[in-house]
Amino acid sequence: MPAIELIHDREIFTAFWQRAILEVASLHGKPGKDVLYLDPSDLQTQKFFELLRLLTTAQGADEFAVLILEPDPFGYFNFHFGKYPGFVHNKHHTDDEYFSALMEDPGDSPADAIGINSCQYVVMPLHGNWIVFGDRYWDIAVFHGPPDIMNLARNFYPFFIKPPEGFRIEPYYHRESD
Repeated sequence: MPAIELIHDREIFTAFWQRAILEVASLHGKPGKDVLYLDPSDLQTQKFFELLRLLTTAQGADEFAVLILEPDPFGYFNFHFGKYPGFVHNKHHTDDEYFSALMEDPGDSPADAIGINSCQYVVMPLHGNWIVFGDRYWDIAVFHGPPDIMNLARNFYPFFIKPPEGFRIEPYYHRESD
């Protein structure tokens, strides 16, 4: 199986991006008791990767996607690099491939690797109904899913934290730039 690649196809990325935007919008106004919070840099840890694999498998799925919402995936990332800031990890990919995809130089700019230059990101299964929304502006990530998935996550992942005071998920706003 080839290593994970960033998404090159606009239609594929846009479909994932639109779903991610709807999922983030569904988090707006959710009571704190219905979500779990974690450090947004956990995206780059082994234990978080293991959580993603566990949650994906628990819902009978094989794949999850990692997408960057900010900086602008269309007007910035695609404009400069000719690809989109996201990838799909499937059951055949390894943890090393996951971490390599996060740190992949998109094109003569290692500082723009999606694991580094990601102010807001989403992780979600291709087939399933949980989401992780990371917001580095607030220095927090939010996890939400159905009760069984929330319990599974809570029992497996020991690094959930309290949100920063005043934290709220705002509706996502995308500036049209292309």
